[in-house]
Amino acid sequence: MKRLRLVKVLVQPVFVLDDGESVAEIEHGTITIPAAEWPTYSGERFPAEVAVWQAQLDAEAVPPNRGVRRAKPKAT
Repeated sequence: MKRLRLVKVLVQPVFVLDDGESVAEIEHGTITIPAAEWPTYSGERFPAEVAVWQAQLDAEAVPPNRGVRRAKPKAT
């Protein structure tokens, strides 16, 4: 008897960067996930990776010197 077995899953996520005014699709290559890793990848690893990418974007969006108080120039 022949058995059908899953060996790997090929995933190609499609993401867009949305700045509130426009969206731009960004390219993301195909990811090969071994079958044994698929249950945890889709439910745990992938969401964690997306959260890291979002955190990096959030860090880039922080204006320089945010939260730094500058002394006011003295009036002359």
